[in-house]
Amino acid sequence: MKLLLFSALQREVGALARMLRPKEKLCRLPFRAFHARHLSHELTVTVTGVGIENARRAFNRMVQTGRPDGVISLGYCGSLCREAVVGDLVFASTVSLVDHGGLETIRLPDPGYLLKSLSSRLPLRAGAFLTLKEWMRKERLTPLLPTGMPLPVCEMETFGLAQLSLQHGLPFFAIRAVSDGAGEDLPFDPREVCDASGTYRLSRTLSLFLCRPHLLAHAVKLHRASKRASRCLALAAEGLLRIL
Repeated sequence: MKLLLFSALQREVGALARMLRPKEKLCRLPFRAFHARHLSHELTVTVTGVGIENARRAFNRMVQTGRPDGVISLGYCGSLCREAVVGDLVFASTVSLVDHGGLETIRLPDPGYLLKSLSSRLPLRAGAFLTLKEWMRKERLTPLLPTGMPLPVCEMETFGLAQLSLQHGLPFFAIRAVSDGAGEDLPFDPREVCDASGTYRLSRTLSLFLCRPHLLAHAVKLHRASKRASRCLALAAEGLLRIL
């Protein structure tokens, strides 16, 4: 199968990228991307940058290179319930866009056998993804959740990728690994450490910590959690590719 795989940050697919050998870097693009063959699949892995608009731009650019057989979205997420903790894997059953306090929801096709097969190999559960158009703290987001929403998590890209994939008639699969639990929150907008394209920049991170040194302890904790989440994402991607 020819598959497009998207993540917002290089770190999210870092463990997976180390598994994929050899890789062919794609040049002359406004974002990082590479080709790789794995199992029976031809993969194009794209790092979109943070945010729904960056994800949409990357999708529209990459889909012009040839119609894929499916689209995969991987990344970190924040848990909005006590049942999902750091390192847990969540498979999207619904994706909602949170915009100005309202929710627009896409219900994804039932993955059926695929989800059953994956969950038998990995600690993975179906859940509801909430894509934030603008970053917000969990204490503001939680009251917006409909009663009974299953295993809700928040992130900033999936809705745009899901919406475009369905418009193109492409199968869409999204898996996120929890990088911060329900009782934790990012003390800053993640775009503060990215440039205008949503690409992570170390220089902006250092500048942020110089101005707000109290964030350093949280950053160390987040780094450890994201490292664990990346390993879990690589396992999830490997499992998904073996089934597709």
